[in-house]
Amino acid sequence: MAAFERKYPDLYEHLARLDKYGLLYTVDTEINKDRHLHPFVRWSYVSNIEAKDRKGFYFTNVTDSNGRKYKGDCDVCVATTAGNEKIYAVSLGLDSEFDVTQDVIDRKKLRECVTAKWKAAIEHPIPATEIPSAEAPVHEIVLTGDELIGGDGKGLAGLPIPNNTPGFDTAPYFSAGLWVTKDPDTGRQNFSQNRVNIKASDRMNGMWLIQTGGDAHRNWAKYKQRGEKMPVALIVGAPPSIQVIGPQKTPNDIEDMDIAGGLAGASIRQVKAKTVPLMVPADASIIIEGWIDTGELEMEAPFGESHGYMSTEEYNHCIHLTAITRRKHAIITSMISQLTPSESGVIKSLGYNAIMYDFLKKTLKNDYVKDVVLYDHLIGVARFTTIVFQRDTPKTEVWRAMRASTVLMRSVGKITVAVDEDIDPDSMEEIMWAVAYRCNPTTDIQICDYQANGHAPKLRGGRKWESQILIDATMKYPMAPVSLPKKQYMEEAKELWKQAGLPEIRPARKWFGYSLGDWCDEWDKCAERAVAGKWLLNGIRTATLVHTDAVGGPTAGVPRNAAVTLNEETLDVQYPAGFPQVDDFSTDK
Repeated sequence: MAAFERKYPDLYEHLARLDKYGLLYTVDTEINKDRHLHPFVRWSYVSNIEAKDRKGFYFTNVTDSNGRKYKGDCDVCVATTAGNEKIYAVSLGLDSEFDVTQDVIDRKKLRECVTAKWKAAIEHPIPATEIPSAEAPVHEIVLTGDELIGGDGKGLAGLPIPNNTPGFDTAPYFSAGLWVTKDPDTGRQNFSQNRVNIKASDRMNGMWLIQTGGDAHRNWAKYKQRGEKMPVALIVGAPPSIQVIGPQKTPNDIEDMDIAGGLAGASIRQVKAKTVPLMVPADASIIIEGWIDTGELEMEAPFGESHGYMSTEEYNHCIHLTAITRRKHAIITSMISQLTPSESGVIKSLGYNAIMYDFLKKTLKNDYVKDVVLYDHLIGVARFTTIVFQRDTPKTEVWRAMRASTVLMRSVGKITVAVDEDIDPDSMEEIMWAVAYRCNPTTDIQICDYQANGHAPKLRGGRKWESQILIDATMKYPMAPVSLPKKQYMEEAKELWKQAGLPEIRPARKWFGYSLGDWCDEWDKCAERAVAGKWLLNGIRTATLVHTDAVGGPTAGVPRNAAVTLNEETLDVQYPAGFPQVDDFSTDK
């Protein structure tokens, strides 16, 4: 078989690109992978470092609590797939469309590009190409038999696999490894990212979520029904176009390796595994091969999970190793997960946003949907969905989209909120502002039963499912402007701030006022007079007093279409017919 050149970044090239863009810290200080490696990275997520300023971490001098040193043999990288949105853009190959070195990127544009990238990859997958074992970098070293047994540097005990939640986790875990499993009926292979508990130098334990309906569990169920052992392989240190596949929900009729090719824009090189009947990425850093006896389970966990709580001990799949293949200089990819914000939150949020947006726009054919965001900070992606609609979307379309968004993916959509285009779906403050003032709970909220629990702490108290809440927080009628200075004056003031030599500022939330419909030209003119210092003219405009009983008492409103006007040249005041008119605050358009 002739050599086939790699035409996509592997992990090593990916790290070099992150470094070039200023998105990578290379740490050559000794770091204990059992005690300090993950806490070191965690500080990037629990300190005052903003998301846009986070970077990936590449540890080149890893040690463990037994005094073992891994420098020069195996390194560890963390947060290098989706440490922030810029890093995820590089992982998807979108750095050609974004200047990822700029301070802030357009998050809505990024979501649109991510959606388009995934859609194109799924619609136009590129078949993988098999290469010989002798040409596969991941087969530079092959460990089998006695080389895996006995601990003390053998097999898995010879790799710097980190503790993810020191103080609670019971063992080192692969948190970014990708399982390769195969449907015994169709032969289709699937990649899934699930936690992997290290048990011995030749044994590990994997947890595949039943609640989310993943392919790995379905494949296992088929082998169990047949009474057969199940071949598995774990990819560690995958090329980025493969790494991003694991947390994503892909069609179950396309090879994940081919979708990765679609993302990379080139055929992925694959090679036959050494001891199991599976194809694996030839350019991975490490492949761990083994078999699962579907008739047995082993106790696994506790482990810190992405829903923000510890997962307590449970029974999961025991994998008996048959081989470890690796590069001479290997790199273990680990992921910051547990309580969000986290790397897993970014990768799932952007990926799920893309799937949901495409579903609502293309499958549901709802042209009113402008954006979708699955909020991840603290909440953990699957629990809170915000759908952005264009102004004056029919209520039928608002509710059709909200209901549909809760059924696309199991357990996604426990809380779903519809908002208008002026609301930033990345800001929980703005979402709650819309709920507080644009939602009438008796008419704009529905609570429905039978929501799958999904990836969350296990339910107690006899409950087998949860409920869901749908909230229409869109405007039902024109509202008064946002009570901030107009954009023009805020921009002028920002220039003065800069001239005064004060610290650099950038908007962190809503920063200028704008109309929401309940406004008129005359009130704009009044505001312009005030800015120009001509506010006395506005006093002339309102000098005619009205009888209290004629308007029903204090705080009666003036209709925007019946405002009194002033001719600045003649100082004549024009009164509308029927003056004084009172706004009845009907929900007119």
